Amino acid sequence: MAPPSSLNPAAPFYGITGIQTGLDANAKEDALRKVPARMELDDWFLSKNVVHQNQRSLFFPAFLKFCEEDPNGKAGKFSFFQIAGIHGQPIIPWDEPANASEVQAREAGQRSRGSYCHHGETTFATWHRPYMLLLEQVIYEYMKDYARTFSGKDRDDMLYAADQWRLPYWDWAAKKPTDWNDRSKKWDYNLPVAFLEKHKEVDVKQPAGPGKVRNALYGFKMPGSLTMGDAKLEPQLKIQNGLTLLRNKTRITIPYSKAQGTSRYPPGQGVTKEWLSGIQNNEALISTLRDEKAYPKGTDDATGGVVNESLRDAYARLFSIKRFEDFASTQPSQELSVADAVYQNVENLHNDMHVWCGGNVAAPDSNLEAQAGHMSNPSVAAFDPLFCNIDRTIAIWQEISQMDGIPDRDRWFDKTRNKYSEKAVNADLRPFHKADGTYWTSNDARYITRLGYTYPILDKQPFIVNGVYQRDRHIGAINRELNDKYNTARKAAAKAALTADPGQPGRPGLMKLSALMAMAPNPEAALDRTVNDYAVNVVYEKMGFGGQPFTVNIFLGKVPTAIPFAFHDEEGSLVGQVYNFTSPDEGEVRCENCAGQAMQETLATGRVVLTNSLITRWKGALTHTPNPNVTGPTVLASMEPTDVVPFLAANLHWRITAASGLVDFAAVLSCKVAVVVGKAEHFADDTKLSQYHGYRPAYEITAGKPGGVGPEDNLYPEGSEWRP
Repeated sequence: MAPPSSLNPAAPFYGITGIQTGLDANAKEDALRKVPARMELDDWFLSKNVVHQNQRSLFFPAFLKFCEEDPNGKAGKFSFFQIAGIHGQPIIPWDEPANASEVQAREAGQRSRGSYCHHGETTFATWHRPYMLLLEQVIYEYMKDYARTFSGKDRDDMLYAADQWRLPYWDWAAKKPTDWNDRSKKWDYNLPVAFLEKHKEVDVKQPAGPGKVRNALYGFKMPGSLTMGDAKLEPQLKIQNGLTLLRNKTRITIPYSKAQGTSRYPPGQGVTKEWLSGIQNNEALISTLRDEKAYPKGTDDATGGVVNESLRDAYARLFSIKRFEDFASTQPSQELSVADAVYQNVENLHNDMHVWCGGNVAAPDSNLEAQAGHMSNPSVAAFDPLFCNIDRTIAIWQEISQMDGIPDRDRWFDKTRNKYSEKAVNADLRPFHKADGTYWTSNDARYITRLGYTYPILDKQPFIVNGVYQRDRHIGAINRELNDKYNTARKAAAKAALTADPGQPGRPGLMKLSALMAMAPNPEAALDRTVNDYAVNVVYEKMGFGGQPFTVNIFLGKVPTAIPFAFHDEEGSLVGQVYNFTSPDEGEVRCENCAGQAMQETLATGRVVLTNSLITRWKGALTHTPNPNVTGPTVLASMEPTDVVPFLAANLHWRITAASGLVDFAAVLSCKVAVVVGKAEHFADDTKLSQYHGYRPAYEITAGKPGGVGPEDNLYPEGSEWRP
């Protein structure tokens, strides 16, 4: 099997340009350049459009061939195995000379060839852009190669479809129909249809007529039934041994090297034959994404509702972040003890999505081996072909963060606020080469239309009237879509204003917002309001547990006994998690970025928002059982800080887990949990995004508890704490 001739493994480098065929080369620098959009995966997979149907007829055979490309062969550089391996293991050079002087590389401030991880750095977001562009470009070459096997008009149609194709994305933060055949039924978080088991085979048009092809999106299978650490692989290509994790001070191994395919949420104890072959427990993945737990309704609707809307709310809040460095990475862009330090970021949410899609570590067997999903570990995560939503998120943030609509006046790598920004924005994003052979930088990756694509929400063409781009109208449309799809904090605040408080007669209970608005005498007053906002801020040393991944779990109410903790547990008290997405060193397998962060004691941050969960508890008058030896209110009386703070002091809890076992807070260096009280501004005008500000720590909730922040920790400016 040979890859397309356009992918020449003998060339000195592979130039990543984005798909430029059929585009206006003279408009390459124009922000209004007309380019195809990367579609949402369900929209593309279920589309009846003939061009999209032709694209599917090309994509599925092409992607299967890409996945089946022999990583050992002369063209192994363009196999899915090697390109996925850029993200972690195997740690070998890709598109870089293997015999280049490592001494010269280090003198130039570069890492060893093959160690490309950018997690926990400001360039985390921008490094992933040329990486996704590489994946898109290589799949496109496979699609074009297959299109040429058709003849006549079919061949022309297929080549056109390939030129218009762009890599779809999965919008995991949006709710979808639970039944695509009846969209009037309940909508909820869901996996794209293209990843579900019933579509292991897909119907496609082929040169000989209609037929079926195995759907490689369902899960990656090693070519030729090899294992990921097979002896038949070249030594440098082998996934090393397995991942060794600590569980209750016992070392257990996840033997990824023995796996023939990727897995999601594998159940069962030890290592099963199903896991070695690749098991897709998509039902468990979907259940985790649906992290809302409805309490039984009582005598009126006010006692019903959901406990948590964390995913959509967390996603919406990303677009209120003002500086790119704060938005882009878990690494704090400035000292945490300044008043405007930011704890939430796109990388933190990305980390959570990895463990929610991969699943927790299963219980080990007598050999101390266990199974886990590939997405849960950065060294092998890229082998699962779940397509990323991060690049789209970055692009949306860039568009709405421009000041005065001038591209060069956005908040991109603000060197006036961060001394590292100027160096970071011009740093090489290895191993990715441009057409001239130089490495990509973050500045090269700045404008997506230059790279040959956009996203439907960012397409400027519908907003060009008589040759003039109406930016204000476009930004309003973007904000309206963000509010509608994701801004549950705005909706929850409106519902809280329109529904009955506990024991209050004569007002409606919990209903759909549209019905409540129709009944309200002044509905805009419910939307245009400033309310109290509550969040848990978490800071920790990224490599402070020996490089081991771990999860900080946040609870409102009694901590469950079952571990690993799950949103659908017996208590219904888990309201959010902060996942540290790292891999420990494994013998010769060494990520230099991780080693450097361990040496520099690099900090990372994350946030869990509590507001929506608190509103449900208040409106439902839900009774909580504080943990033993804890006294305080068991029912939340209002959303005012004077009631919320003592309620949280009695009922908020946190635990660290790693490899499905509890971890002492003292074992994770610098890990601290704080609760902050702030304000959220929501607007009746749905073209305006909510704003969040004025956060102050409430030390009485956390001080004196294991891992809890007190004034002595100096994480917040002196005198900034919340006071009644």
